[in-house]
Amino acid sequence: MSSDFYLELSENPVRFEAVNQLTNVFFDDSNKHVFAVRSGGVMGVVVKGPTESDKPLNFRMEDHGPVLSIKFSLDQKVLAVQRSNTSVEFMNFNGATLDSEYSQSCKKNSNILGFVWSQNNEVAFMTDHGIELYMIIPEKKSLKYLKTTSATVQWFVWCSLNKIALLASAHGSQLQPVLFKPGSISKLPKVETEPGRMALERDVTLSTLYDIPAVLILRHQSGPQSAEVHVHTLSGPGQAAVKTHVLKLGLSGRFAINIVDDLILVHHQASRSSQIFDTALPGESDGTVRYHTTVAPARSFKPAQITLPGLVEPQSHLCELYSPNWVVFQPNIVIDAKLGCLWHINLCLAELCSSITDLATCTQLALKRTNGKPILLKLLLEAIRQPKPPLDKLQESFNHINNVYRECLEAELQSHTASPPGAPSLKPPPLSRVQIDQMDMYNEIFQKLEADKDLGKLEWTLISYMTSLFEQGIPAQHNLNELLITTLVKRKKFTALQQLLQYGVVSDSKPLACLLLSLGNLHPAASQLALDMLARLNAIEEIQEILLSEGQVLSALKLGQENANPRKFLQAAQNTGDDGMFHSVLYYFKNTSQFAGAFSKDERLNQFVQQYNSTFLEK
Repeated sequence: MSSDFYLELSENPVRFEAVNQLTNVFFDDSNKHVFAVRSGGVMGVVVKGPTESDKPLNFRMEDHGPVLSIKFSLDQKVLAVQRSNTSVEFMNFNGATLDSEYSQSCKKNSNILGFVWSQNNEVAFMTDHGIELYMIIPEKKSLKYLKTTSATVQWFVWCSLNKIALLASAHGSQLQPVLFKPGSISKLPKVETEPGRMALERDVTLSTLYDIPAVLILRHQSGPQSAEVHVHTLSGPGQAAVKTHVLKLGLSGRFAINIVDDLILVHHQASRSSQIFDTALPGESDGTVRYHTTVAPARSFKPAQITLPGLVEPQSHLCELYSPNWVVFQPNIVIDAKLGCLWHINLCLAELCSSITDLATCTQLALKRTNGKPILLKLLLEAIRQPKPPLDKLQESFNHINNVYRECLEAELQSHTASPPGAPSLKPPPLSRVQIDQMDMYNEIFQKLEADKDLGKLEWTLISYMTSLFEQGIPAQHNLNELLITTLVKRKKFTALQQLLQYGVVSDSKPLACLLLSLGNLHPAASQLALDMLARLNAIEEIQEILLSEGQVLSALKLGQENANPRKFLQAAQNTGDDGMFHSVLYYFKNTSQFAGAFSKDERLNQFVQQYNSTFLEK
């Protein structure tokens, strides 16, 4: 079943000529290009882009010896080829053919370990003595020396996204991050590693987690099941690159690491399985470092097939997963050079979430995933519909959702708040990728629960969600208040409604008071709750109207005598058919100086005087 897998290889891999006696394959992790170089380029070079739909590039090169490394500039106008450890050749490229070569040697007594394109027109030689930065001038077919940084280097890793190189010295026991900007190289604070602990190049990954550069170091501890990944975050200039997270693998052997949607995937070759870690989850903390275990049980990739040419017709081939031929590149690339395939790793988020037993943990994880919204809403609805819903975990989930919702509202408010002239604009805080607002909950959760006609679950879910809103300082929208009130009235839960009103979970408003009044025919208590709400709102006129409609004329008159309309009150008294009440109301208005003049100004009041005369004087 597909639910057994939460990682899969892209359905249409980039196909290229597999490694053989004539063909060597190279990968450029800046442009994500695969180069298939036949016979040193004499028999042709085919360059495939990061997706199968990218149009391949084809050209030939002269044979100047075996190719060690080959990369296009970031704008694909210059091709750089390294054939020795002392120089790099350059050729201008017009999209189809190469122009004549020009080359650049490194400084005397240095050996080139590799090179990277740091800008469109800047290339950096990474040597065992440090870094040499050059500017390319294609029209002059020459290079201009810019800058040198001295350091003893055994090996390096490169992150093209952040323009950061990590230089390893003392056999990997010292790691120096270096930041490239146009025309400059800056050393960042060293990565703090354990004294005497060496790291191999294959065990170090330079990537990005939640928009922050990070160094991930695989540590093989003593013991059969104690390998760990130590995550060091590079916060910025002047700040030490300290260890912030430890991922506990519980296994030993060979591992490889990818990053997909800010989740860390740790692949284990021996067990042919992958573990998934999320450094945004709380984990267990000792005050400085947070320790994490896999968010779900280790699983293998979903089986993958490709089509290979056969003797008569194409044959379907089942790919070997976790093959010894696999090489991974950041953030989510797997290459099998012997099979001639480049895949991107995809996350099956719905399957991953269904494998996480703790609903609150699953909510935190889904809120930070690119396509987490529909999956999380579906998951919440399924949890609520269970015969025994996990009530405490649902409450936790609502709190996580509304914490993000509040941050989004505050950021939106901040973006609309005008800054004083000359003041720097404040950058809003980084937000989760998923925001679930009140309309999402209303449409995808509450209306579906209402359609289920399970008022008990609807009541609990509404109260739980709206309590969470209240605790985050977010006013509930009218449609939620209306649904909660009608649900509680239908269930005759007037005490609960009164408490929610009293504590402010349901905010007072005139529309809600009118709703309560309309529900008065279901239960008299609803009318009293409406009057209490209007009293808190100081809505005197509305309360008077209600009392008059119920025939409580004297109570209405006592509530607001100053602005009373004599004709309205006399009409209401007349409608009651109570002669004593009619007498009291007319007597009050006729004998109060404030209203006495109204009888001479408003002829319509005379009918009430005539009725009084006929009722009392004639008797």
